[in-house]
This record gives sequence, C-alpha cells and structure tokens, in this order.
Amino acid sequence: DVPTAVEALVMINQAQALRAEASALQKQLQFEKEERIRKEREKVDSLIDALLFHGTNNSNNDSEEKSKQQLINTEEKVAELLISKRLNYEQVNQMFDRICELSNRPQSIDSCSPLLSVLLDAACKVDCMEREENPNKRWNHRVERDLRRKLFALGYGIRIEDVEKKDRIRSITGEKDYY
Repeated sequence: DVPTAVEALVMINQAQALRAEASALQKQLQFEKEERIRKEREKVDSLIDALLFHGTNNSNNDSEEKSKQQLINTEEKVAELLISKRLNYEQVNQMFDRICELSNRPQSIDSCSPLLSVLLDAACKVDCMEREENPNKRWNHRVERDLRRKLFALGYGIRIEDVEKKDRIRSITGEKDYY
C-alpha cells in the first residue's frame, strides 16, 4: 500500500506537531531543572545564613535607613547549630560547595575562606563527640575529614567528585590504576 499525497501530508503535519510538542516539553524540562537548582541554592544559602551568621540591626534616629551587619558565629555556636538543626553530611557538603562557589578566590588548606574555616572547625567538634552524646543521629563522624580532604584537593585544582567517580568506575570494571 503506497500512501497517497494526502496521507503523506497528514503524516508530515503530525511529525511537525510532534516535534513542536517535544521541543515545548524539552523547554519545560529545562525551566523546571533551572527552577529546582535555584530553589536548592536558595535553600543552601538560607542554611549558610542561619548556621554561620548572626546579625545586628542598627537604625539611625535621624533617618529610616537600617543597616544590617552580619557577624560570623563562633565554631562552638556553629557546632551547636549543626547538632540542633540535625544537619547531615550532604547538607554540610552542599554548604561547603556553595561557599567555594561564591568566594572570589580559589580555596585551599593554606588559604580558605573564614566561613569554610568556621564550618570545618565546627564539623570537627561535632565529629569528636561521642555518638551517645550527640542527639543528631544523622551525623556520620567523618564530615570534617572528608571536607578537609576535598579542600586539600581543591588547592591542587582537583575536583574530588571526579576522582571518586573514576574510582567507582574502576571498581566496577576491575581496571587497575598503576602508579
């Protein structure tokens, strides 16, 4: 059965409609992905603000302008908040990544942001607590070690996630890495 010219035109029109629908769905997926990333960033930013900063509002009697000063919390206060907010490694890792992303300079063990320093020191305090004393059961006691390892790698331009991904692939394929 050879399709007639009318049937061929109908099929062409259907194909164009399907392409247009696929394109619209692709744009919608891209928009939803960008929206999800934006919401995730806002969530991480609010976590950073809540955990690492405390502010003071100063108002001048002569003018209605208010200035908000943000001060960095102490490591003891940040450790308390890590416990009370029941944060886990993934959330702390997201905060670490976001601070690195927002800083205007490369991060390393020798030269890291004060925010990273406070976060790492607070994570160390929580890591050192006995499991029974820590009400935050989501804490795995290796957070500080893993983040310092990541910071060390960043100092040498290595993305630790890429290295770990290659290691996972090697373990699956059985390929050996000889030095």
